Amino acid sequence: MMKTKQETILITGATGTLGSEVVKQLSSATPAVNIKAAVHSAQNVKKVKASDRVETVLIDYNKPETLKEALNQVDKLFLLTPDVPNAHELASNAVIEAKKAGVGHIVKQSVMGADLEADVGTLRLHRQAEKIIEESGIPFTFLRPNEFMQNFVNFHSPSIKNNNAFYLPLEDAKVSLVDVRDIAAVAVKSLMEDGNDKHKNKTYLITGPEALSYHQAAEILSNATGKKISYVNISEEEAIGAMKEMGMSDWLINTISELHDYFREGNASEVSFAVEEVTGKKPISFSQFAKDNAEAFK
Repeated sequence: MMKTKQETILITGATGTLGSEVVKQLSSATPAVNIKAAVHSAQNVKKVKASDRVETVLIDYNKPETLKEALNQVDKLFLLTPDVPNAHELASNAVIEAKKAGVGHIVKQSVMGADLEADVGTLRLHRQAEKIIEESGIPFTFLRPNEFMQNFVNFHSPSIKNNNAFYLPLEDAKVSLVDVRDIAAVAVKSLMEDGNDKHKNKTYLITGPEALSYHQAAEILSNATGKKISYVNISEEEAIGAMKEMGMSDWLINTISELHDYFREGNASEVSFAVEEVTGKKPISFSQFAKDNAEAFK
């Protein structure tokens, strides 16, 4: 009996919050696949847990020759570009090389609300990148997740540990926060199950099971950690000041401020059923996330 060739999947952004989770879940997926984990700097190579199934490759979206090398003999691409003003151009560079390499499916990490007419710059950029993929003729799946639950660990854990509080200018906005493990699970299914064109040219809005206010999130975190954690609603000016202190670029500060407006207007409260439809499992609740990550806030 002929042995069928193992597929090779290239994961970009492989050391980030989502990319690393996609690599992790793909590593244990069946049937087995070869994974190329793309990183942007030599320092990041160490962050990828290389194994028999995971090979690390260096890419630079501005250097087509690195993309060409990374995409050599790749069957499918998980495309995640950095948050920069020319993200759509970087995506275009990758798509051009993917087309030349004969890649059969692109799963793009997009964002909830991606739209050319959106008031938020990054939402317009994501839709521009989606359109570039659509026009390439390569079969695609677009993942449009809401705000990550893991942002509490990545951004708010220091202030929660030190001050028992986190600070955002979001008033009483409700947000259907989603666990990165669920986004990765949808990505893996989209990459692995392309028989019958199940996920071909589909767009999935990916949210958690409920829309919560940040006051509710603080209460859930308090219950999980056994200490009183508060959400402090600050002004947009205070938020901008804090971002400047952190050394963020003006473009990124402006983008995050636009997203704050978007959230305050109630645009991030929609709840979808994509996680259960694609994976067969209910999405992870914020309570479960808080329990699983309680140590990060203590």
